[in-house]
Amino acid sequence: MSTTTTPHAPRPTAAAPARRTVVRDIVLSLLVDAALPYLVYLVLTARGMSDVAALAWSALPPALHVAVQAVRHRRVEPVGVVVLVTVAAGLATSLLTGDARLAVARDAVQSIGFALLLGGSLLLGRRPLVFHVCRFFGRAQRPDLPELMERQWAANPVFRRTLRRATAVAALAMVAEAALRVTLAYTLAPVVALPILSVQSVVVWTALSALLVVAVRRAVRAGA
Repeated sequence: MSTTTTPHAPRPTAAAPARRTVVRDIVLSLLVDAALPYLVYLVLTARGMSDVAALAWSALPPALHVAVQAVRHRRVEPVGVVVLVTVAAGLATSLLTGDARLAVARDAVQSIGFALLLGGSLLLGRRPLVFHVCRFFGRAQRPDLPELMERQWAANPVFRRTLRRATAVAALAMVAEAALRVTLAYTLAPVVALPILSVQSVVVWTALSALLVVAVRRAVRAGA
């Protein structure tokens, strides 16, 4: 399932609270994006609902989480918009075709979409997408992060090179994640593939976020 957590850029002076925030976000994502969708699927199929319809309803917890976050923070996060659009597109396609395997693999559309955005930012944008993602989400943990990143981008070639490489790695990771998702969806039964792929999404996004934070910190230190 789609992951609805966002990367964080912790304060160097508040490592312990930042770690607690990361752990809390991972647990929340596992609950909302993996456990609840699978529970919904199991309950509905046990009551006689078809795999395709049950899989459609299983997308409700992540979608509701995005909506709750938007109301809570009084703004719609770009990642949340992408999640909702891709979930809606995947659901519409799977319901029209009646293919349960396609319903399980629907989040591959989201991964490919992110991969295209990441790759396109390297080819067409002045700055890679990872730069904007870090600045947007990191300011919640560190308000001065946007200004710091602007200074680093202007004066630190290691920082620029690191973010470009991170963007390329993230794009490749999204393509690989999508390919693996489609393979497992069409190889395993939905009842087996759904929990595996739900956890896979959380692991991939968490790992990319952690690697990005480490890479950015090292680039800043190298430039300093």
